Amino acid sequence: MTKSYLLYKCGADSRTPIAHFTAGNVDEAREAPTWLKRKHPEQPELVLHPGEFFEIIEKDLCPPEEWEAALAAIGRTEPASRHG
Repeated sequence: MTKSYLLYKCGADSRTPIAHFTAGNVDEAREAPTWLKRKHPEQPELVLHPGEFFEIIEKDLCPPEEWEAALAAIGRTEPASRHG
């Protein structure tokens, strides 16, 4: 079953939502940063600097207000598709 996920870029003092996407399972979702970097190499937020890491949050495990705030920050309402 396809689920929705948020991708955050995290550092010592920050946690920024950078993408909203769908994936068939958690393992596929974990591949999202690599897939996104390959498909969108021009996106600077997909490059990690020392001390930074990616966090992936499943919609069902995220408080609704956090989910909506993240979507607003990203400026999207529809998830990126790995099949498009």
